[in-house]
Amino acid sequence: MSKGITAAIIGCGGVGQAIAQDLAKSKLVSELLLADINLKGPSSVKARMKSDKIQVYEIDASNPRAVAKIAKKADIVVNGTVPALNLKIMEGCLRGGASYIDMANGDHEFGHPMFDDQEVYGKKFENAGTFALCAMGIDPGASNLFAKRAADHMDSVDYVKVRDADTGKLEGYFFATYFSPDAMLEECIRDPLFYADGKWGRSPALSLTEVYNFPEPVGPQKLYRTDHEEAELVPRFIGKKIRNCDFMITLDENFVQSVKVLKQMGLVSFKPVNIKGVEIVPFDVVVGMMPRPDALGGKIKGYAMVLTEVGGKMKGEDVVIKTWTYISHEKVYEMTGLQATSYQTAMPVAVVVEMFARGELKFKGVKSPEAVDPVKFCDYLPAKAIPVYEAIVHTKDASSAKAVEAIPSSICPEVAIS
Repeated sequence: MSKGITAAIIGCGGVGQAIAQDLAKSKLVSELLLADINLKGPSSVKARMKSDKIQVYEIDASNPRAVAKIAKKADIVVNGTVPALNLKIMEGCLRGGASYIDMANGDHEFGHPMFDDQEVYGKKFENAGTFALCAMGIDPGASNLFAKRAADHMDSVDYVKVRDADTGKLEGYFFATYFSPDAMLEECIRDPLFYADGKWGRSPALSLTEVYNFPEPVGPQKLYRTDHEEAELVPRFIGKKIRNCDFMITLDENFVQSVKVLKQMGLVSFKPVNIKGVEIVPFDVVVGMMPRPDALGGKIKGYAMVLTEVGGKMKGEDVVIKTWTYISHEKVYEMTGLQATSYQTAMPVAVVVEMFARGELKFKGVKSPEAVDPVKFCDYLPAKAIPVYEAIVHTKDASSAKAVEAIPSSICPEVAIS
Protein backbone atom coordinates (compact mmCIF):
# COMPACT_ATOMS: atom_id res chain seq x y z
CA MET A 1 0.00 0.00 0.00
CA SER A 2 1.52 3.29 -1.12
CA LYS A 3 -0.37 5.70 1.15
CA GLY A 4 -0.94 5.29 4.83
CA ILE A 5 -3.78 3.07 6.00
CA THR A 6 -6.69 3.86 8.27
CA ALA A 7 -6.57 1.72 11.40
CA ALA A 8 -9.30 1.45 14.02
CA ILE A 9 -8.95 0.24 17.60
CA ILE A 10 -12.16 -0.82 19.34
CA GLY A 11 -11.55 -1.03 23.06
CA CYS A 12 -8.96 1.30 24.58
CA GLY A 13 -7.99 -0.13 27.92
CA GLY A 14 -4.31 -0.52 28.75
CA VAL A 15 -3.48 -2.65 25.70
CA GLY A 16 -5.59 -0.61 23.29
CA GLN A 17 -3.99 2.61 24.52
CA ALA A 18 -0.49 1.19 24.04
CA ILE A 19 -1.31 0.13 20.47
CA ALA A 20 -2.84 3.52 19.78
CA GLN A 21 0.16 5.45 21.10
CA ASP A 22 2.47 3.48 18.84
CA LEU A 23 0.34 3.69 15.68
CA ALA A 24 -0.21 7.41 16.23
CA LYS A 25 3.54 7.81 15.60
CA SER A 26 3.63 5.45 12.61
CA LYS A 27 4.18 6.91 9.15
CA LEU A 28 2.33 3.89 7.76
CA VAL A 29 -0.94 4.94 9.44
CA SER A 30 -2.60 8.10 8.12
CA GLU A 31 -5.77 7.93 10.21
CA LEU A 32 -6.37 6.32 13.59
CA LEU A 33 -9.92 5.73 14.83
CA LEU A 34 -10.25 5.04 18.56
CA ALA A 35 -13.60 3.69 19.71
CA ASP A 36 -14.90 2.57 23.09
CA ILE A 37 -18.08 2.60 25.16
CA ASN A 38 -16.04 4.53 27.74
CA LEU A 39 -14.23 7.47 26.15
CA LYS A 40 -11.64 7.81 28.92
CA GLY A 41 -9.08 5.61 27.13
CA PRO A 42 -9.42 7.12 23.63
CA SER A 43 -9.46 10.65 25.03
CA SER A 44 -6.36 9.95 27.11
CA VAL A 45 -4.44 8.82 24.03
CA LYS A 46 -5.58 11.80 21.99
CA ALA A 47 -4.53 14.20 24.75
CA ARG A 48 -1.15 12.52 25.22
CA MET A 49 -0.22 12.14 21.55
CA LYS A 50 -1.63 15.47 20.28
CA SER A 51 -2.00 13.91 16.83
CA ASP A 52 -4.39 15.21 14.17
CA LYS A 53 -4.73 11.68 12.76
CA ILE A 54 -6.68 10.50 15.85
CA GLN A 55 -10.47 10.49 15.82
CA VAL A 56 -12.52 9.37 18.83
CA TYR A 57 -15.84 7.50 18.66
CA GLU A 58 -18.26 6.17 21.25
CA ILE A 59 -19.36 2.63 20.40
CA ASP A 60 -21.15 -0.40 21.79
CA ALA A 61 -18.88 -3.17 20.49
CA SER A 62 -21.54 -5.82 21.17
CA ASN A 63 -23.54 -4.37 18.26
CA PRO A 64 -22.18 -5.53 14.85
CA ARG A 65 -24.01 -2.69 13.08
CA ALA A 66 -22.24 -0.13 15.25
CA VAL A 67 -18.91 -1.87 14.61
CA ALA A 68 -19.62 -1.86 10.86
CA LYS A 69 -19.89 1.94 10.87
CA ILE A 70 -16.32 2.13 12.17
CA ALA A 71 -15.10 -0.71 9.94
CA LYS A 72 -16.39 1.07 6.81
CA LYS A 73 -14.00 3.92 7.58
CA ALA A 74 -11.00 1.60 8.24
CA ASP A 75 -8.69 -0.77 6.40
CA ILE A 76 -8.09 -2.82 9.53
CA VAL A 77 -9.80 -3.07 12.93
CA VAL A 78 -8.04 -4.09 16.14
CA ASN A 79 -10.28 -5.69 18.74
CA GLY A 80 -9.01 -4.44 22.09
CA THR A 81 -12.05 -5.66 24.03
CA VAL A 82 -12.70 -9.08 25.60
CA PRO A 83 -12.99 -12.46 23.83
CA ALA A 84 -16.74 -12.53 24.48
CA LEU A 85 -17.10 -9.87 21.77
CA ASN A 86 -14.82 -11.46 19.15
CA LEU A 87 -17.58 -12.73 16.86
CA LYS A 88 -19.63 -9.55 17.15
CA ILE A 89 -16.67 -7.43 16.06
CA MET A 90 -15.75 -9.90 13.31
CA GLU A 91 -19.32 -9.66 11.98
CA GLY A 92 -19.03 -5.88 12.01
CA CYS A 93 -15.75 -6.04 10.10
CA LEU A 94 -17.33 -8.27 7.44
CA ARG A 95 -20.19 -5.81 7.04
CA GLY A 96 -17.79 -2.90 6.86
CA GLY A 97 -15.17 -4.55 4.64
CA ALA A 98 -12.20 -4.28 7.01
CA SER A 99 -9.63 -6.84 8.14
CA TYR A 100 -9.55 -7.79 11.80
CA ILE A 101 -7.06 -8.57 14.60
CA ASP A 102 -7.66 -9.74 18.16
CA MET A 103 -5.39 -10.85 20.99
CA ALA A 104 -7.20 -13.72 22.71
CA ASN A 105 -9.79 -16.44 22.25
CA GLY A 106 -12.56 -17.30 24.68
CA ASP A 107 -13.79 -20.58 26.12
CA HIS A 108 -17.10 -22.37 25.68
CA GLU A 109 -17.29 -23.01 29.42
CA PHE A 110 -17.93 -19.30 29.91
CA GLY A 111 -20.18 -18.97 26.88
CA HIS A 112 -17.45 -17.30 24.84
CA PRO A 113 -16.29 -18.16 21.31
CA MET A 114 -13.13 -20.19 20.80
CA PHE A 115 -10.86 -20.23 17.76
CA ASP A 116 -12.89 -22.95 16.04
CA ASP A 117 -15.94 -20.66 16.27
CA GLN A 118 -13.93 -17.94 14.56
CA GLU A 119 -12.74 -20.35 11.87
CA VAL A 120 -16.37 -20.75 10.74
CA TYR A 121 -16.07 -17.24 9.31
CA GLY A 122 -13.08 -18.21 7.15
CA LYS A 123 -14.87 -18.37 3.80
CA LYS A 124 -16.69 -15.10 4.43
CA PHE A 125 -13.41 -13.28 5.03
CA GLU A 126 -11.82 -14.98 2.02
CA ASN A 127 -14.73 -13.95 -0.21
CA ALA A 128 -14.46 -10.40 1.11
CA GLY A 129 -10.73 -10.35 0.34
CA THR A 130 -9.92 -9.63 3.99
CA PHE A 131 -8.56 -11.56 6.96
CA ALA A 132 -9.16 -12.14 10.65
CA LEU A 133 -5.90 -12.71 12.51
CA CYS A 134 -6.72 -14.18 15.90
CA ALA A 135 -4.81 -14.39 19.20
CA MET A 136 -2.06 -12.01 18.02
CA GLY A 137 -0.76 -10.41 21.24
CA ILE A 138 2.43 -11.30 23.12
CA ASP A 139 1.20 -14.67 24.43
CA PRO A 140 -0.61 -15.94 22.53
CA GLY A 141 0.81 -14.29 19.44
CA ALA A 142 4.52 -13.59 19.63
CA SER A 143 4.95 -16.76 21.69
CA ASN A 144 3.46 -18.79 18.80
CA LEU A 145 5.77 -17.11 16.30
CA PHE A 146 8.80 -17.70 18.52
CA ALA A 147 7.84 -21.38 18.39
CA LYS A 148 7.25 -21.30 14.63
CA ARG A 149 10.59 -19.66 13.86
CA ALA A 150 12.45 -22.18 16.01
CA ALA A 151 10.56 -25.11 14.52
CA ASP A 152 11.29 -23.94 10.97
CA HIS A 153 15.00 -24.43 11.69
CA MET A 154 14.59 -27.88 13.22
CA ASP A 155 14.32 -31.30 11.62
CA SER A 156 11.66 -32.40 14.10
CA VAL A 157 9.97 -30.97 17.21
CA ASP A 158 9.29 -32.87 20.40
CA TYR A 159 7.76 -30.18 22.63
CA VAL A 160 6.89 -26.49 22.97
CA LYS A 161 6.79 -24.76 26.35
CA VAL A 162 5.51 -21.21 26.72
CA ARG A 163 6.57 -19.59 29.98
CA ASP A 164 5.44 -16.16 31.20
CA ALA A 165 7.16 -14.49 34.16
CA ASP A 166 6.66 -11.22 35.96
CA THR A 167 8.77 -10.08 38.90
CA GLY A 168 6.59 -7.01 39.32
CA LYS A 169 5.58 -5.87 42.78
CA LEU A 170 2.37 -3.89 43.14
CA GLU A 171 1.97 -1.94 46.36
CA GLY A 172 -1.46 -1.16 47.76
CA TYR A 173 -3.47 -3.88 46.01
CA PHE A 174 -4.18 -7.32 47.46
CA PHE A 175 -6.14 -8.69 44.48
CA ALA A 176 -5.22 -7.37 41.04
CA THR A 177 -4.03 -8.46 37.61
CA TYR A 178 -1.75 -6.65 35.19
CA PHE A 179 -3.81 -7.86 32.22
CA SER A 180 -7.58 -7.88 31.60
CA PRO A 181 -9.16 -9.06 34.90
CA ASP A 182 -11.88 -10.91 32.95
CA ALA A 183 -9.39 -12.89 30.86
CA MET A 184 -6.94 -13.54 33.70
CA LEU A 185 -9.59 -14.86 36.06
CA GLU A 186 -11.05 -17.09 33.36
CA GLU A 187 -7.61 -18.54 32.63
CA CYS A 188 -7.17 -19.39 36.31
CA ILE A 189 -10.58 -20.90 37.10
CA ARG A 190 -10.77 -23.03 33.92
CA ASP A 191 -9.12 -26.45 33.95
CA PRO A 192 -6.13 -25.70 31.67
CA LEU A 193 -5.73 -27.30 28.27
CA PHE A 194 -2.46 -29.10 27.53
CA TYR A 195 -1.14 -31.29 24.72
CA ALA A 196 0.69 -34.48 25.72
CA ASP A 197 1.75 -37.49 23.67
CA GLY A 198 -0.10 -36.08 20.69
CA LYS A 199 -3.44 -35.65 22.49
CA TRP A 200 -5.24 -32.79 24.18
CA GLY A 201 -6.24 -33.03 27.81
CA ARG A 202 -7.06 -30.85 30.81
CA SER A 203 -5.59 -30.75 34.31
CA PRO A 204 -7.31 -29.38 37.44
CA ALA A 205 -7.14 -25.58 37.69
CA LEU A 206 -4.09 -24.19 39.52
CA SER A 207 -2.94 -27.70 40.44
CA LEU A 208 0.34 -27.97 38.52
CA THR A 209 3.42 -25.89 39.29
CA GLU A 210 7.09 -25.84 38.39
CA VAL A 211 10.14 -23.68 39.00
CA TYR A 212 11.55 -22.47 35.70
CA ASN A 213 14.99 -20.89 35.38
CA PHE A 214 14.44 -17.81 33.23
CA PRO A 215 17.32 -15.82 31.74
CA GLU A 216 18.45 -12.76 33.65
CA PRO A 217 17.18 -10.40 34.92
CA VAL A 218 14.25 -12.64 35.92
CA GLY A 219 15.88 -15.88 37.12
CA PRO A 220 14.06 -18.84 38.75
CA GLN A 221 10.32 -18.39 39.16
CA LYS A 222 7.46 -20.55 40.42
CA LEU A 223 4.89 -21.03 37.65
CA TYR A 224 1.32 -22.30 37.44
CA ARG A 225 -0.22 -24.06 34.46
CA THR A 226 -3.24 -22.02 33.33
CA ASP A 227 -5.61 -22.23 30.39
CA HIS A 228 -4.06 -20.58 27.34
CA GLU A 229 -4.42 -20.50 23.57
CA GLU A 230 -0.94 -21.84 22.73
CA ALA A 231 -1.83 -25.35 23.87
CA GLU A 232 -4.63 -25.38 21.30
CA LEU A 233 -3.04 -23.46 18.42
CA VAL A 234 0.65 -24.42 18.38
CA PRO A 235 0.11 -28.18 17.83
CA ARG A 236 -2.25 -27.38 14.96
CA PHE A 237 -0.34 -24.65 13.16
CA ILE A 238 3.38 -24.83 13.99
CA GLY A 239 4.00 -26.72 10.74
CA LYS A 240 5.52 -29.84 12.29
CA LYS A 241 4.07 -32.71 14.28
CA ILE A 242 4.81 -32.26 18.00
CA ARG A 243 4.23 -34.41 21.08
CA ASN A 244 3.78 -31.92 23.94
CA CYS A 245 2.77 -28.30 24.50
CA ASP A 246 1.64 -26.28 27.51
CA PHE A 247 1.62 -22.81 29.06
CA MET A 248 2.70 -21.73 32.55
CA ILE A 249 2.80 -18.32 34.23
CA THR A 250 3.92 -16.65 37.47
CA LEU A 251 1.03 -15.81 39.78
CA ASP A 252 1.08 -13.96 43.08
CA GLU A 253 0.37 -16.45 45.88
CA ASN A 254 -2.22 -14.12 47.44
CA PHE A 255 -3.97 -14.02 44.08
CA VAL A 256 -3.90 -17.82 43.73
CA GLN A 257 -5.34 -18.43 47.18
CA SER A 258 -7.98 -15.75 46.66
CA VAL A 259 -9.08 -17.29 43.35
CA LYS A 260 -9.39 -20.71 45.01
CA VAL A 261 -11.55 -19.30 47.82
CA LEU A 262 -13.71 -17.29 45.41
CA LYS A 263 -14.22 -20.40 43.29
CA GLN A 264 -15.20 -22.52 46.31
CA MET A 265 -17.75 -19.88 47.32
CA GLY A 266 -19.22 -19.64 43.83
CA LEU A 267 -18.13 -16.02 43.47
CA VAL A 268 -16.53 -16.52 40.05
CA SER A 269 -19.66 -18.19 38.68
CA PHE A 270 -21.30 -16.85 35.52
CA LYS A 271 -24.73 -18.01 36.69
CA PRO A 272 -26.88 -15.03 37.76
CA VAL A 273 -27.93 -14.81 41.40
CA ASN A 274 -31.05 -12.99 42.58
CA ILE A 275 -30.08 -10.46 45.24
CA LYS A 276 -33.06 -8.49 46.62
CA GLY A 277 -34.85 -8.75 43.29
CA VAL A 278 -31.83 -7.89 41.15
CA GLU A 279 -30.09 -10.46 38.91
CA ILE A 280 -26.33 -10.24 39.53
CA VAL A 281 -23.52 -12.28 37.97
CA PRO A 282 -20.96 -13.00 40.73
CA PHE A 283 -18.03 -13.04 38.27
CA ASP A 284 -18.93 -9.52 37.12
CA VAL A 285 -18.97 -8.27 40.71
CA VAL A 286 -15.47 -9.62 41.38
CA VAL A 287 -14.10 -8.13 38.16
CA GLY A 288 -15.81 -4.82 38.91
CA MET A 289 -14.01 -4.62 42.24
CA MET A 290 -10.57 -5.09 40.67
CA PRO A 291 -8.45 -2.18 39.42
CA ARG A 292 -8.23 -1.50 35.68
CA PRO A 293 -4.80 -2.47 34.30
CA ASP A 294 -4.42 0.95 32.67
CA ALA A 295 -4.62 2.49 36.16
CA LEU A 296 -1.55 0.58 37.36
CA GLY A 297 1.10 2.45 35.35
CA GLY A 298 3.89 3.71 37.60
CA LYS A 299 2.76 1.48 40.49
CA ILE A 300 4.52 -1.74 39.45
CA LYS A 301 8.25 -2.34 39.84
CA GLY A 302 9.98 -5.24 38.11
CA TYR A 303 10.32 -7.11 34.81
CA ALA A 304 7.89 -8.88 32.48
CA MET A 305 9.32 -11.72 30.36
CA VAL A 306 7.76 -14.09 27.82
CA LEU A 307 9.77 -17.13 26.73
CA THR A 308 9.13 -19.99 24.31
CA GLU A 309 11.22 -23.16 24.61
CA VAL A 310 11.22 -25.64 21.73
CA GLY A 311 12.91 -29.03 22.03
CA GLY A 312 13.68 -31.35 19.14
CA LYS A 313 16.36 -32.26 16.61
CA MET A 314 18.42 -30.01 14.34
CA LYS A 315 20.95 -31.45 11.93
CA GLY A 316 20.50 -34.78 13.68
CA GLU A 317 21.37 -33.46 17.15
CA ASP A 318 19.10 -32.97 20.17
CA VAL A 319 18.66 -29.23 20.74
CA VAL A 320 16.59 -26.78 22.74
CA ILE A 321 15.89 -23.36 21.23
CA LYS A 322 14.79 -20.65 23.63
CA THR A 323 13.39 -17.35 22.38
CA TRP A 324 12.37 -14.59 24.75
CA THR A 325 11.75 -10.92 25.31
CA TYR A 326 11.54 -8.77 28.41
CA ILE A 327 11.02 -5.19 29.50
CA SER A 328 10.65 -3.42 32.85
CA HIS A 329 7.44 -1.87 34.11
CA GLU A 330 9.40 1.27 34.98
CA LYS A 331 10.69 1.72 31.43
CA VAL A 332 7.21 1.28 29.95
CA TYR A 333 5.80 3.84 32.36
CA GLU A 334 8.45 6.34 31.33
CA MET A 335 7.66 5.76 27.64
CA THR A 336 3.88 5.52 27.75
CA GLY A 337 2.43 6.10 31.21
CA LEU A 338 1.28 2.46 31.16
CA GLN A 339 2.74 -0.83 32.47
CA ALA A 340 4.77 -3.61 30.88
CA THR A 341 2.08 -6.29 30.51
CA SER A 342 -0.15 -3.98 28.50
CA TYR A 343 2.78 -2.75 26.43
CA GLN A 344 4.17 -6.22 25.68
CA THR A 345 0.74 -7.42 24.59
CA ALA A 346 0.24 -4.38 22.39
CA MET A 347 3.46 -4.19 20.40
CA PRO A 348 3.00 -7.43 18.40
CA VAL A 349 -0.33 -6.00 17.24
CA ALA A 350 1.32 -2.73 16.21
CA VAL A 351 3.97 -4.69 14.29
CA VAL A 352 1.35 -6.73 12.44
CA VAL A 353 -0.71 -3.65 11.58
CA GLU A 354 2.40 -2.10 10.02
CA MET A 355 3.18 -5.35 8.19
CA PHE A 356 -0.33 -5.15 6.77
CA ALA A 357 0.30 -1.55 5.72
CA ARG A 358 3.47 -2.63 3.90
CA GLY A 359 1.55 -5.35 2.06
CA GLU A 360 3.46 -8.13 3.87
CA LEU A 361 0.38 -10.09 4.99
CA LYS A 362 -0.67 -12.01 1.90
CA PHE A 363 -3.25 -14.33 3.47
CA LYS A 364 -7.04 -14.08 3.53
CA GLY A 365 -9.61 -15.79 5.73
CA VAL A 366 -9.36 -16.59 9.45
CA LYS A 367 -5.83 -17.31 10.63
CA SER A 368 -3.85 -18.07 13.78
CA PRO A 369 -0.61 -16.17 14.58
CA GLU A 370 1.53 -18.77 12.80
CA ALA A 371 0.30 -17.39 9.44
CA VAL A 372 2.57 -14.33 9.94
CA ASP A 373 6.17 -14.57 8.70
CA PRO A 374 8.00 -15.27 12.00
CA VAL A 375 11.38 -13.95 10.82
CA LYS A 376 10.07 -10.57 9.61
CA PHE A 377 7.89 -10.28 12.68
CA CYS A 378 10.78 -10.81 15.08
CA ASP A 379 13.00 -8.47 13.10
CA TYR A 380 10.46 -5.66 13.52
CA LEU A 381 9.85 -6.08 17.26
CA PRO A 382 13.12 -4.55 18.59
CA ALA A 383 12.28 -1.17 17.04
CA LYS A 384 9.38 -1.03 19.47
CA ALA A 385 11.54 -1.68 22.55
CA ILE A 386 10.67 -5.39 22.44
CA PRO A 387 14.09 -7.03 21.93
CA VAL A 388 14.15 -10.66 20.84
CA TYR A 389 16.78 -12.94 22.37
CA GLU A 390 17.53 -16.49 21.30
CA ALA A 391 19.75 -19.29 22.48
CA ILE A 392 20.38 -22.74 21.08
CA VAL A 393 21.43 -25.39 23.57
CA HIS A 394 22.77 -28.78 22.51
CA THR A 395 21.22 -31.03 25.13
CA LYS A 396 24.01 -33.61 25.05
CA ASP A 397 25.68 -31.27 27.56
CA ALA A 398 22.87 -30.49 29.99
CA SER A 399 25.05 -28.18 32.08
CA SER A 400 25.28 -25.68 29.22
CA ALA A 401 21.56 -24.94 29.54
CA LYS A 402 22.20 -23.06 32.79
CA ALA A 403 24.88 -20.85 31.31
CA VAL A 404 23.30 -19.96 27.98
CA GLU A 405 23.96 -16.54 26.46
CA ALA A 406 21.39 -14.51 24.58
CA ILE A 407 21.79 -14.23 20.82
CA PRO A 408 20.04 -10.99 19.75
CA SER A 409 19.24 -11.67 16.07
CA SER A 410 17.78 -14.35 13.85
CA ILE A 411 18.55 -17.98 14.64
CA CYS A 412 22.03 -18.88 13.49
CA PRO A 413 23.02 -22.49 14.16
CA GLU A 414 26.66 -21.67 13.43
CA VAL A 415 26.87 -19.70 16.66
CA ALA A 416 24.79 -22.10 18.71
CA ILE A 417 26.09 -22.74 22.21
CA SER A 418 27.13 -26.33 22.73
